[in-house]
Amino acid sequence: MYVETVVQVNERDTYQATVRTRTTTAAGRPGIDALVRFSPAGWLTLKPLAGGRVTVVSAAEVLDVTNLERVQAADDDRR
Repeated sequence: MYVETVVQVNERDTYQATVRTRTTTAAGRPGIDALVRFSPAGWLTLKPLAGGRVTVVSAAEVLDVTNLERVQAADDDRR
C-alpha cells in the first residue's frame, strides 16, 4: 500500500483521502473519497464522503491512499 506522506499519519487521527482498493480498480471504478482512520492495526476504517456505511478494509486490499489531509486530530475528539 502506498500512502502519500503529506502529513505524519497517526492511527488515532481522522483524514480525508482518496482510497483505491484492488476490488474497485479491477472493476474499473475510481477511488473512494472518504474519511479515513488507519486503525485497527493492519486495517483502514472508511466512511465514504458520498454517504454510505462505515467499512473496515484490510491494508492488503488497499493499493494507495492519496490526497491525504488530516481533518481531525485525536486530541480534538469529543466523545
